[in-house]
Amino acid sequence: MRGHIKEVLRTLRLGPSVRGLRRWGWWIVDAIGGIYFTLLRLAGVVPPCKRIERSRIARVLIIRIDRIGDLILSTPAIKAVRNTFPDAEIHLLVSEYDRDLVMHNPNLNKILIHKKDVVDSDYDLAIALHPCILQNRLTFRSGAEWRVGYTGWGGGFFLTHKLKDDRAVRVRHEVESALKVVKEAGCEIKDKKLEISVTEEGERFAEDFFKKNFLMNSDLIITIHPGARQEYIRWRKEGFAEVSDKLIKQNAKVILIGGKEEKQLVEATGSLMEGKPLFAIGLRLTQLISLIKRSDLFIGNSTGPMHIAAALKVPVVAVFGPVHPLDSYKEWGPWGEGHTVVSKNLDCPECHPTDCRTFDCMRLITVEDVMEAVRVQLGKIKELSVKG
Repeated sequence: MRGHIKEVLRTLRLGPSVRGLRRWGWWIVDAIGGIYFTLLRLAGVVPPCKRIERSRIARVLIIRIDRIGDLILSTPAIKAVRNTFPDAEIHLLVSEYDRDLVMHNPNLNKILIHKKDVVDSDYDLAIALHPCILQNRLTFRSGAEWRVGYTGWGGGFFLTHKLKDDRAVRVRHEVESALKVVKEAGCEIKDKKLEISVTEEGERFAEDFFKKNFLMNSDLIITIHPGARQEYIRWRKEGFAEVSDKLIKQNAKVILIGGKEEKQLVEATGSLMEGKPLFAIGLRLTQLISLIKRSDLFIGNSTGPMHIAAALKVPVVAVFGPVHPLDSYKEWGPWGEGHTVVSKNLDCPECHPTDCRTFDCMRLITVEDVMEAVRVQLGKIKELSVKG
């Protein structure tokens, strides 16, 4: 029932006035909470905000309980925390589905599952990497003397060190946004490389998948993900089907991937094709990671699998529509060098996907637009193979 309500809400077109009321709502919540916490500090119930003392940081809690891509793009920030506090006990609170992404991350001592594991209340430093009242509240529940995160979406009063959330107007990648938080916590930024865990179980699955489908390492393997969380960031399945057919005619082996909830969409994409793609639907994250790792090219929308490919340094062709800062490739595009973004960059100064009914930014992207980007990537792959 709850999931159905969420889906209905996603279909609603919220005008500027409604969004304005929502912003005012968060402002009122923060104002009331701020007054309350000020009174608690005056009464000595909550300690006053003080400068972070590195020498006193022994236990750190990092919070990132949203989606796959969000967590992957936070791994440089996690590494920065480890580099700054090399001897500290560092715990990461994540959603259960995301756990496999960081299962073997060397920068973490422990992974906690949101709504499942009990979070202790004896941390010294708590960092919320995403602007969200829930994640800010969790920093307070951690018992940490120093609590760092973004304000703007409620719960700023829970924090001792606050950053203004300017996501609606900024031009800054999510990697940089996460790094900005840990920098506020006193962390040193040495590199910005993404990290992702590759497991033996996942590698065995990928090897078996290749054997069962008669795939060779010498084959041109292209993974295509036609799905996406929301309609406005999802290119049409007919387009993905046509691109797949063109690639199969060039002797590429195409693997259509998707989660369990995307089974119908992925199969529908395959049914529109003349050629015969391979299907990998509903895989565990460990399996998906290893399968993408063996790919020569990834094609898809703005999704978790796209960020997995980028983290694994698999060349990406990413299809993006909205220019709104919260959804554009400038914030959520594939991180790193060697990737290609396909976008119409329509002149929609008031772009907000929840108001749009036509999704022209995605609808106007043609098969040729995507194929042009694919040809560029295939040319690079061929050049590297010749050099190798």
